[in-house]
Amino acid sequence: MRPDVQSEFVSLATEHDHRALLADLETTLGIAIPYRVCEMPIFVGATFREHLESAAVNIVQQCTTPAMIAQTEHTLHDRYRVAHESRRPLFSVVDFAVVETPDGSFAPKLIELQGFPSLFGYQFLYAETIRAHYKLLDTSTTFSNLTSVDYLAILRKAIFGNNDPSEVALMEVDPETQKTRTDFIAMEHLLGLQTVNIRSVRRDGSNLVGRYPDGSERILKRIYNRAIIDELDDMGVQLDFEWNMPLDVEWAGHPNWYFRMSKFVMPFLKHPSVPTTHFLDRIDEVPADLSQYVLKPLYSFAGKGVNVLPTQSDLMAIPPSERSQWILQEKVQYASCIATPYGNNKVEIRVMLIWLDDQSAPLPVMSLARTGRGALMGARYNTDPWTGSSGCLFTKD
Repeated sequence: MRPDVQSEFVSLATEHDHRALLADLETTLGIAIPYRVCEMPIFVGATFREHLESAAVNIVQQCTTPAMIAQTEHTLHDRYRVAHESRRPLFSVVDFAVVETPDGSFAPKLIELQGFPSLFGYQFLYAETIRAHYKLLDTSTTFSNLTSVDYLAILRKAIFGNNDPSEVALMEVDPETQKTRTDFIAMEHLLGLQTVNIRSVRRDGSNLVGRYPDGSERILKRIYNRAIIDELDDMGVQLDFEWNMPLDVEWAGHPNWYFRMSKFVMPFLKHPSVPTTHFLDRIDEVPADLSQYVLKPLYSFAGKGVNVLPTQSDLMAIPPSERSQWILQEKVQYASCIATPYGNNKVEIRVMLIWLDDQSAPLPVMSLARTGRGALMGARYNTDPWTGSSGCLFTKD
């Protein structure tokens, strides 16, 4: 981490600068951003960047071993099991808290992970915009020493494969109302990727046909899926196809990895960055000091359902039949390491990875950051000045 650079930025940035940055972003996107964009990027030095990259790669690789595949087999219900599963996740995200070690240095600590795409378009647009806006030309916006051209080429290959871009679409439920709409627009702006509403996708034999914003319909040869399968059920969304049908379509990010690579794997992971984690249904004795633990549902995003102050009563209130869907995780003590005019913030950094078929290992490519002074780091929980959604700019040590 670079608290020296962070402090210097804070001393120079103004509210006028922030409003101008938001105006730049919203002009490019054509919409108002529906979540709070923090006044600052998170500055990360080369050494810490490499620690983040190394930990994320190791963790994702552990999720693809034969032993882990066997462990996660039962997470796939038959009705959600999509045919032609890939050997590994094309897209994955690993979230780390920044913590302080006993010697006063900083280290990443795993919070959660998903075999599912994140804001690969918006976060690139944000980082490039803030870098240019403040003329931070001695920083970079990507992991792995990629150039901007490299990043977009890798993202384009992952999204489109060998298909004509007109036969590929991003698929989400009600995309016009999603807070992540910023990413859908950024993807179209950067790559020409169009978005279809999963409600309008219809089956034609073994094909899926998408209805595009202009009203036209096309067979979808490849789908960049952003629809979360179990959330569709929660919303009561009726589809014209079943996930387990033998469909003639490629997946840019196979849906099965959403289930295989989740908080479910955390009790099995072996890495210094991984906190002690237990399945709730496999705990023989509840820890005496629950204040040192966090209670989390296995499948959730942005802190939904997380209980940072669980009690014995909270644990007992979860029916026995549902306890296998919850974990009790050692509480991570975030370091207050990000300077702001209102005191120091905590920060959570997401490493976003792409694993192409011709790569021997997943490649860290883009970051997302969330910063605040409260118990949870999700942007929805941080709406005060100098908190909220951010991203990393990487410096030289």
